[in-house]
Amino acid sequence: ITELVKEDSNDEENKIVVPDSDFHNFDLDRTENSFQNDEIWAAYDEDDGMPRYYARIQKVVSLDPFKMRISWLNTKTCTEFAPVDWVGFGFAKSCGDFRISKYEFTDALNAFSHKVDFTKGAKGLLHIFPKKGQVWALYRNWSPDWDGDTPDEVKHKYDMVEVLDYYTEDKQSLTVAPLLKAEGFKSVFRRSTDQNNVRKIPKEEMFRFSHQVPHYILTGKEAETAPEGCVELDPAATPCELLSMNTKVKESSKMDTERSKPVKEKSSAPEEEEMGMNID
Repeated sequence: ITELVKEDSNDEENKIVVPDSDFHNFDLDRTENSFQNDEIWAAYDEDDGMPRYYARIQKVVSLDPFKMRISWLNTKTCTEFAPVDWVGFGFAKSCGDFRISKYEFTDALNAFSHKVDFTKGAKGLLHIFPKKGQVWALYRNWSPDWDGDTPDEVKHKYDMVEVLDYYTEDKQSLTVAPLLKAEGFKSVFRRSTDQNNVRKIPKEEMFRFSHQVPHYILTGKEAETAPEGCVELDPAATPCELLSMNTKVKESSKMDTERSKPVKEKSSAPEEEEMGMNID
């Protein structure tokens, strides 16, 4: 098993233990040598430990001991998608427009999940959107009625999907296809062959995207039991309920919506001052 630290390497309460993957060692993709200046990396959040925070690597100060200067990405609104106070309700925003906050130093190597693709916009904006070929987790029960009182048991249900196209200004939507659990493995999924399961996520439903999941396409040469063409997901970014050997995702994935029921509010975003820095 691999021990991952969400935020603070010195905070024992912020450690989470995840199982090893079946074949690919994802930890080799996030060693000290993996980080470069001016990259953006996803970091594990404080909600259910999924990689929903983003940080820009200002500078890799040293490798031994490991130390970086980073700036968290923040946002105050979600108006590029819909008039919903998503961030105000305590949810982490995983795609859309972001700005860079003030910098800080970190030595928490295990707080980071994967490098993130992004584009630069006007006035220092950074754009992060799911793109073709990536794997993302969708909130299965997402509803525009979600707020700070939405119960964890409603929020923390996910469907894994492969993104089939790109989000653009002209086509403000994304097409996704479900990934189904391959029997007999912890973190291996297969693509659905039912075209009826392919669905479109319109602009106003982009909050359905919970977080990107690093993945590896198996060639069949990893081991005798490796199923060629299947997709292995990073266990550290895969919800625990989907890592069970007995878990089997149904062919017809619902991705339903469900009205929320009152429960205590949960915060999920780093508290940082937002700054409009021009990095072009």
